[in-house]
Amino acid sequence: MISLKDAIEAAVCGFVKQHTGILPVLKPSKKAHLATGSFLRADADAAAAALDLHASECTLFGAPLLSRVSSENGWVLFFFTADVIDAYALTLPPAEEPDDSYFARRLWIAYRHADAETPDDPALLLGFYAVLFSAPDGERRFLSAPRAHDGNERVALENRRRRMAKILLWERRNQ
Repeated sequence: MISLKDAIEAAVCGFVKQHTGILPVLKPSKKAHLATGSFLRADADAAAAALDLHASECTLFGAPLLSRVSSENGWVLFFFTADVIDAYALTLPPAEEPDDSYFARRLWIAYRHADAETPDDPALLLGFYAVLFSAPDGERRFLSAPRAHDGNERVALENRRRRMAKILLWERRNQ
């Protein structure tokens, strides 16, 4: 089975190439789920606007992948939907109990919660994609994302990370 990371990179690269003629080099970002500086010599703002206009055409596993595309300082920024996480997680076999790393154990705890749709929380999605694309401090960002909320909202968010945890456990085991 293809990894979600590889599938997303292939889908985004194909989408960008189709609409701009440029094959991007994708990098993790602190402000977006993925970014590319491949448009520094071209007009990143115009490229992002054109890509955002067609964002709904970019799908993966039968679900919309891109929620929006924007630009900042010559970088094109890609933001993904939670729908792809749900669609991909449903194709995976059950997760196996992980090794003894702290992060893997925290994922295992999240995985053991009841199954629910992935929340469309910006901080949580940034953290998830930061881990998926091996961004610096991605694990911290993913684990601390619910802390931006208080009380019941925080608990509800923590309890709805099951599908994200399943994917991250699977990706770690199959690297």
